[in-house]
Amino acid sequence: MIRSGLRRLAVIFLVLVALTSAVSVGIGALAHANLARAVADGFYVMGSAILVGSFVLGISGPLRTEWEDGEHDRPRVGILPRRVRRTTFEERVESRRNSLALFGLGILLLLLGGAFDPTRSAF
Repeated sequence: MIRSGLRRLAVIFLVLVALTSAVSVGIGALAHANLARAVADGFYVMGSAILVGSFVLGISGPLRTEWEDGEHDRPRVGILPRRVRRTTFEERVESRRNSLALFGLGILLLLLGGAFDPTRSAF
């Protein structure tokens, strides 16, 4: 179970890196910019966006809305939810874990951007 989860996480990470690199190289080529710098900037932007997503996911409150009544199959009227309920312990744990995973992915992308950046040096 853990190996399959790690395999899925690795596939997601590789697809994210490949798409970010491809889009960054394309934009850098169109702008006649240094391609290594364009890839680094792409990783910086993607890492920052994922960190913002991690923050947004992490600040979800203790209440959830339910849009369906469940008792009857009548159409919903209006734009407000039917009910508001408290989150379960499992929902809070899952939200926290997802937020931490996104935070780690964002930091990893920022570090990868720093590795590709020609204006920065590790030593």
